[in-house]
Order: sequence, then C-alpha cells, then structure tokens
Amino acid sequence: MGDGSPDLREAVVDAVGDPLVVVDDGLVLDANGAFREWFGTEEPTGEALAAVLGEQPALCEQIEAGQEGVVEAETAAGSRRLEVSLSPVRDGGERVGRLAHLRDETDRERRCDRLERENARLDRFASVISHDLRNPLDVALGRTNALRERVDDPDIAEELAEIRDAHDRMRRIITDVLSLAREGEEIDSTEPVSVGTLAEEAWSTVATGDATVATEVDRVVSADRDRLAQVFENLFRNAVQHAGPEVAVTVGSLEDGFYVADDGPGIPHEDRERVLEPGYTASGSGTGLGLAIVRKVVDAHGWDLAVTESAAGGARFKVSGVDPERD
Repeated sequence: MGDGSPDLREAVVDAVGDPLVVVDDGLVLDANGAFREWFGTEEPTGEALAAVLGEQPALCEQIEAGQEGVVEAETAAGSRRLEVSLSPVRDGGERVGRLAHLRDETDRERRCDRLERENARLDRFASVISHDLRNPLDVALGRTNALRERVDDPDIAEELAEIRDAHDRMRRIITDVLSLAREGEEIDSTEPVSVGTLAEEAWSTVATGDATVATEVDRVVSADRDRLAQVFENLFRNAVQHAGPEVAVTVGSLEDGFYVADDGPGIPHEDRERVLEPGYTASGSGTGLGLAIVRKVVDAHGWDLAVTESAAGGARFKVSGVDPERD
C-alpha cells in the first residue's frame, strides 16, 4: 500500500482500524488486518475480490465499479452499514490499483437516532414542566399584584414587590429553559432575512431604557427568522443587564457574518467561553441561559460564535461562517 518500509507500512495501515483493501482488475493486491478480520480471510492477496467477498456481492460490485457510498454488509461484527471511499493507488505516478476504505457508519447512525429520540423526550419534558409551572406561577403573581393594590403599609408593599420580582425571574427561567431545550434543533427551513431590519425589530421588543442601538449592517442572510430574532433579543438584554441602561449597542457587518457590540465594561478574557455555558451569570437577576441559547441558535444555523472585545472596550459577539452564497 505505497512506498516505505514494509514493516512500517503494515503497522501504519493496521493502526487505521478501518478495513482497507487495494484492488486492480478484480484482484486483491493488498489488505490490512481489519479487512482480513472483518471478512474472515487470512491472506487475500492475489485472490479475486469476488471470491474474498463471495457472500457480499453488493459490496464487491460497488468497489469494482468504483462507486462510493453506503452499502449493507455482513461482517464478523455482524450486519454493518459501510461507507465506501475510493482513491487511486500510484507507484511512481503510474496508477497501480484502487484503495477502498470501508468506514463503519452503523454506530454513528445509531447514536444519531438515539440523540434524536432523547431530544424529542427532552422537548416533551420541557413543555410539560413549562406548562405545569407557569399555571401556578401566574396565579401566585396575580395574587401578589392584587395584594399590593390593597396594602398601604410601605414595608409590606416593598416585600410584595420583592415577591413579584422573584416570580418574574422564575417566569424568565422557565421561558429560557424551554428555549434552551428547543434551540439546539436543526434548522428545517430558512428564508432571506435582513440582519439590520431584524435587529431593529428585536430592539423594539426588549426593555432597553435609555440605551441606544446603531445598525451598521447591510446584509441579507438565509436564516430561521424567529430564532435569529431571539439571538438579537438575548444579546440586547445581555448588554443592558451587564453594561447598564445607557449602554450604546452597535450591530455591524463582517466579511462573513455580523456582530453585536457595546461600550460597557466588557467581558474578561478568561470568562469569554464560560459566559456561553448554561447557568453562568455574573448578575443575580439573570437566568444564566440567555447567551447559551444564542450559541445554540448560531450552532443550529451552522455558524460560529466568538466573544471578543469591542472597539470601545466593551463586549463584542461575533457571528461568522455565514456562507456568502446564501447572503
């Protein structure tokens, strides 16, 4: 299988772990240990591939025809789905055969199926929990507000206000947990979305006080509009919460994406990865889930998210990897 010391070459190809076989004109020129073990042959060199894979005609035909793709096969490990990859083998520039690399896709597909089932169960669980918690929470919040209107004692009114704030935070946590459970789902459908227009719409839905936003981006991306809107909403809330009610926020353009930056105190370098983890918060009023949801949505689109420093020394959330052909 190529140039070099025979002993070293054999050690290298056997270390691959996947079955490898070199064929030419229907004959096996070489095969590694994994191939021999999987297909029950001691020394296939010089034999016809059809004879070596006599009980696997579909796999044999695919290799001989030079066709890549997945094929079902019976191996020593049982029924497997094998991804066949082919490449020419050359000696001094002259083609002397074809290398077939057989990669076992069975376990990966099973893991994917299991993950999909687990995600579906998590989604159902989150929906049930959200519904069951929201109902009594809404009742408690309504009773608290009613009591505040009937109480004249300022000390009691202050305590009721704290109870109301605690209920509001619980509601935000429930909403964010439900969003976090769902936002990792793959994007099924997209549409052309103006980043600047969507950012301005998202800004209008967030309580921003005296904060300001400047949209300096003229870019259209292919995205799930509602989920991308949540990215902007969460980043805007994060800026106001951590940089103050008078923060200046900028939505700008990158060569392969866009960013949201502010002029606040910024995020220490050692915390820039941690802020994207579920549950991390530097504020007692935050849920610690908003930025984790941002990363989930960005990942679901196949984009990249990085936390850096803005030109004003504040926080800058950079979304990159947006395919130019989809803009």
